[in-house]
Amino acid sequence: MKNEKFDIYKMISDKILSDIQTNGKLTWVKEWKTRRGQLPKNGVTKRPYEGINLFLLSLSGYASPYYLTFKQIEELGGNVKKGEKASQVVFWKLNEYAKQNEQGETETKKVPLLRYYNVFNIDQCENVTIKEESATPFQYNENEILENAEKLVNEYTTREKITTRIIEQDRAFYRPLTDEITMPLLSQFTNSNSFYSTYFHEIGHSTGHEKRLNRKEVTGTINFGSCDYGVEELVAELTAAFLCAETGINNDTTERNNSAYIKNWYNTIKAEPKMFIMASARANKAAKFVLNKTQTEE
Repeated sequence: MKNEKFDIYKMISDKILSDIQTNGKLTWVKEWKTRRGQLPKNGVTKRPYEGINLFLLSLSGYASPYYLTFKQIEELGGNVKKGEKASQVVFWKLNEYAKQNEQGETETKKVPLLRYYNVFNIDQCENVTIKEESATPFQYNENEILENAEKLVNEYTTREKITTRIIEQDRAFYRPLTDEITMPLLSQFTNSNSFYSTYFHEIGHSTGHEKRLNRKEVTGTINFGSCDYGVEELVAELTAAFLCAETGINNDTTERNNSAYIKNWYNTIKAEPKMFIMASARANKAAKFVLNKTQTEE
């Protein structure tokens, strides 16, 4: 007798893989917005950070775009909140010096010097006021709690004693070290389906914790963009797709974004075709774990 649930999951996996292979223009869109609506910048000069600094500070997840050095904070009469940790930005500078060559001629040499600075977001500071640049007023969305999805989230996180933080910010992530899921506010998302689809993705990661399904891609140290990283992202997003189906979240936008997110790892899949099959099997197991279902119950 066929396992009906497994067939449903396989159908979803096949559909996503088909979308990836046939739709060359499929792109992932972040489905939540932030109050800042601006790129990270220095709070005094108002100069935006660029290059690797833009990437590094975008990962910090603070609502304000403004960062300050410790010296700038002191000059503004403020201080860093106790326990806050700095973010690092790098600065390249070409140092010039004169040197004589073998012919006795003076040559100017340029040597690149790399320095880094510690900066703090204004949200990490006290007694600091920055005159903000005019911006479009932030608009929250009036999204509704989806009963089936909310029930799944609450039952799973309560059963597994997972800490959840839902706060206004720019990131959604799972931290294995503290066994904690952090999400932006429901009202920051384009719609309710997008909120729960993203939540399910982070729940997918949480199933890999050592006290659950113990996936090395979660419990170990992996590098961004590596094969192991790609596998775990596939597992989490496929788990999200499966849980969306279980709770009735299956609108076209969410399905396409599932496919588009996975497409980011298409080169990894292409290099090792069996990876998608393996990830699908792991996601199948993860979804069943979240739902607290055994093979016999199905």
